[in-house]
Amino acid sequence: MADQPNATGPNAQASSTPPAQRPPGFRIGRVRGVPIYVSPLAVVFAVLVATIYADRQRSRLVDPSDALILLLAVITAVGFLVSILLHEIGHAVVAEQFKLRARSVTVHGFAGFTQHEKEPQTAGRQFLLSFSGPFVNGVLAGLCYLGLLGVSSDSSTGVVLLDLGVTNLLLFGFNLLPGLPLDGGGVVVAAVWRITGDRLHGLRGGAYGGLGVAGALAIAIVYAPEDGYPIGSLTLGPGNGLYRFYSLALVGFVGFGAYQSLRAAGLREKLPELRAGRLIRKTLPVDGSVPLAEALRHAQQVGATAVSVVDATGNPIMIMNGASVDAMPEHRRPWVGISEVSRTIEPSMILDADLTGEELLNHIQRHPASEYLVTQNGRPVGVLVMVDLVARLDRNAARRMVGRTPGRPPVGR
Repeated sequence: MADQPNATGPNAQASSTPPAQRPPGFRIGRVRGVPIYVSPLAVVFAVLVATIYADRQRSRLVDPSDALILLLAVITAVGFLVSILLHEIGHAVVAEQFKLRARSVTVHGFAGFTQHEKEPQTAGRQFLLSFSGPFVNGVLAGLCYLGLLGVSSDSSTGVVLLDLGVTNLLLFGFNLLPGLPLDGGGVVVAAVWRITGDRLHGLRGGAYGGLGVAGALAIAIVYAPEDGYPIGSLTLGPGNGLYRFYSLALVGFVGFGAYQSLRAAGLREKLPELRAGRLIRKTLPVDGSVPLAEALRHAQQVGATAVSVVDATGNPIMIMNGASVDAMPEHRRPWVGISEVSRTIEPSMILDADLTGEELLNHIQRHPASEYLVTQNGRPVGVLVMVDLVARLDRNAARRMVGRTPGRPPVGR
C-alpha cells in the first residue's frame, strides 16, 4: 500500500538506549534478498475478509454447500493478501532497481509496507516507485478478467476470479487516491516536486492531499446508502457494522499517515541545521578505574555533560552510557567503576564532525546507539548523545526519551 523510506525521527521511548529491532511478523521468504514478513494481524484480517467474501459468493452460486463456500472464501481471502504482497514486492523490486536498498516487505492486515533506506533522487524515480505497486494490482485485475473469458462467471472458478479481479481493481484505484500515505500521494509528491523543483513542497502537497482524502472518505462513509455503493456484481461501502468498521479503519489509517507525513515534512526542514560537530557535548576524559560518583562529580565541576573512558595514551575507548547511569542506584555509584556503565566504542559509533543532515540520520538509523564519538580530522572532539539530536527535531520527544531522572545530563543545551 505504501513504500516507506526509513527516516530517523523522534519517538517516545522510556530510555535513550535504542531498542533492538523486532521482526515485524513471520518471515515467509525473500525476493532479491529482501525479507518478506506477514504480521499476525494479517491472519486475523484474512478471516474477516473470508467472512465478507463468503456471504457474497453464496448469493451468486446455485445451492452451494457450506464446505464449498468455505473453500472459495478462503481461496479468495488468501488471494487478496497475495495481491497486497505482490503490490509491495513491486515497490521493492523498483527500489532495488534504483539502488534504494529495500530492507523489508511486510503485509500488515489490510495494508502493506515496503521499507527502503534511501529515497528517490529525482521526481521521475519517485513516480515510478509510487506507481509500481498499483501497477501490479492493475495487471492482476487484467489477468483475472482474461481468465473470466474462459469460464462462466457463475461457476466456482468464475466467482473467485471475478472477486479477485474487482478486488485488485479497487486496490489499484484506492492506492492511487491523491494523498499520502497512499501511493497516489507519492505520485502527488513527484508531480509537485517536478513542477516546483523542491521535494519538500511535494511532501507537503502529498500530506495535505492525504488529509483531504481522509475527509472525503469519512463523508462517503457517513452518507453511504444502507446497501452500500454497487460496483458491478459487488457492493462497495459500509452497509452494515462490519463494513463500516473496516471503512473507518481505512480512514484512520489514511488520516494518521497523512498527519505523520506532514510532521515528517516539518522535520525535514530542520535537516540542514543538523551537523554532528554542532551537537557534541563537552566531554570529560577519565581513566576506567575512576569510580562513577567521582567521574560525575568531576564532570559537574568542569561543566561536562558526557564522559569518555581513555586508555593510557589518552585515546577514547569507551563512552559512558546515560541509561546505565540512570539504572545505577545512588548509593552504589561510589563503588562502581566508570567503565562498568560505559560502552566500548565500535567503529560504527564514530562520526565525522562534518557529517550533516540526512547522511547523519541515515548513519544513525543503520547503526543505532545512545552515544557516539565525534572526531575532526581523526581527532576526538566530543560526544554526540542521541537525545540531543532528537531534541533538535522535537524537544518534547527528547524529554520523553530521558524523563527527569537524577544523574542524567540535561536534555539539549
